[in-house]
Amino acid sequence: MNIVVDIGNTLIKTAIFDNGKIIEKKTFEDCNYKKIAKNITEFKKKYEAAENLILSTVRKPDEEFITFLNKDFKNFVFFDAETKLPVKNYYKTPETLGKDRIAGVVAASNIFPETNILVFDAGTALTIDFINDKKEYYGGSIAPGIEMRYKALNYFTDKLPEVRKNEKFEEIYGDSTENAIYSGVQNGILYEAEGHIERFSRKYPGLKVTFTGGDTFFFERRIKKQIFAEPNLVLIGLNIILNCNAK
Repeated sequence: MNIVVDIGNTLIKTAIFDNGKIIEKKTFEDCNYKKIAKNITEFKKKYEAAENLILSTVRKPDEEFITFLNKDFKNFVFFDAETKLPVKNYYKTPETLGKDRIAGVVAASNIFPETNILVFDAGTALTIDFINDKKEYYGGSIAPGIEMRYKALNYFTDKLPEVRKNEKFEEIYGDSTENAIYSGVQNGILYEAEGHIERFSRKYPGLKVTFTGGDTFFFERRIKKQIFAEPNLVLIGLNIILNCNAK
């Protein structure tokens, strides 16, 4: 059994895996290392067979927390640019590559083996990554997510109000300033995603498209091409990477 810890920009997630399946998961909104350590200790007591753990973090690691993980697990993997991967990574700056991005493509290539896949992570940022049918990863793109676009319009202008995502807005234009912002942000990011899908689909017939992240539902309802939505894609990928490195 494995424990996966994913410390992201917005949320912290912990999960227990058994034979590749999540059997329990917990989400934290603040990065309190003592609280996370307590949760891991509770997992260990409940699942005595959990001997392996992987930590993926976008933050500077807490030394006391790292010491605790090193001491308590047979196999502890601190996920970084040197960690062995089950895919070929040709990214030119692997030390700057988001761990969630590579974990997402690892999971997608496992779910759809020998397939060309476009992986969307729709969260704080909108990341789009491609992995080919030979499990070769070369890169992707990073753009502002929906909420970031709304905040930017408000922050960099004097008169535009800050509005939030409106799931009910379906128009192709806005008939007021607020609706024009909805149209610009929501239609714009949708056209952006569809443009990537169309371009890659022309080059790679049979392309699979996967989505993960907090705004997945927004895209899932609107994109015409069939997509595969998996909210736990990054956790699944981290578990696969842990298995790749466990002794």
